[in-house]
Amino acid sequence: MPSRTPPPTVRINIPTVNVSEAWAPTPLRKQRIFGTRLVRLYLPCVLILSLVTNIYYFTRPAPLALPATLSSQQSGAQMHREITDTDMRQLTDLVVVPGHGVYLGAGSPLDEANWYLQEQQRGEVGAFMAHVGKGIEMVKEHERALLVFSGSKTRLEAGAHSEALGYWTAADRMGWLTNDVFRRVVTEEYARDSLENVLFSIARFHEVTGNYPDRITVVGFEFKRERFVDVHRRALRYPRIRFNYVGINPPGDAAHLVAAEKKNAYEPFSRDLYACEGTLAEKRRERNPFMLAHGYAKSCPEISALFDYCPKPASSVFDGDLPWLN
Repeated sequence: MPSRTPPPTVRINIPTVNVSEAWAPTPLRKQRIFGTRLVRLYLPCVLILSLVTNIYYFTRPAPLALPATLSSQQSGAQMHREITDTDMRQLTDLVVVPGHGVYLGAGSPLDEANWYLQEQQRGEVGAFMAHVGKGIEMVKEHERALLVFSGSKTRLEAGAHSEALGYWTAADRMGWLTNDVFRRVVTEEYARDSLENVLFSIARFHEVTGNYPDRITVVGFEFKRERFVDVHRRALRYPRIRFNYVGINPPGDAAHLVAAEKKNAYEPFSRDLYACEGTLAEKRRERNPFMLAHGYAKSCPEISALFDYCPKPASSVFDGDLPWLN
């Protein structure tokens, strides 16, 4: 009987598998749970932020547009204007922007090379223009407001350019003196200090409207707020509830500005309310190199006693009758 050939041997190679690697749970579910929690946490925040952004977008005041170019041909004085007719007698509110540096009228008012500045005013032109722009915004928003740029020809080196006219010209160069506000933006070109900025602007309001303002808003440096609100307003006995101040500071050390303001202005004016003596009176003389004299006592007889009031002691408040107290 023939022998049988054994069947061929079949070898199956089974790879060795580490038990710890044989199966591992996928982190996908864990990631999904974490992602869901993030969505639940941040989605309400995103919705609230979106709502606030939309509310601001639709309710914010229209910004002042910068012109495409600032060439000399863009001056409003050279453009045809269709000025909105305004009954000046109906104006009730006074907005005062005190001048600081002197814009010389040529070139961009955003470039401080086109201003006459004292050394300590370098870097402050942006703040000056912010004051100008804020004043324009306020008269645009309030059709019964008159804006007065106030400041005399205080620097001999700047020539016959007043601070007030410089601010007016800067606004015009920027294209901000649009037809709807053109009649309601004027200059006051005799003030030599902050008290006169307020008092003389009240006088200009009367010259333009025939009335005295029901409310006053001053736009200036924030570090000067207390000087205007506590000292000058008190000297003029203007009601606090009708006197407002909008402060915009220049860049720099605010604490240093506050300290210098207190030493050089707030305290001297507190002792000498009407700038009749000492350093305050000397500053007035220095800031009038062209020997200018105003005529407000004649145009505003109701407050004529205030213009040359120098009491003894110098901190005494004027006690006469004033039209805004009636």
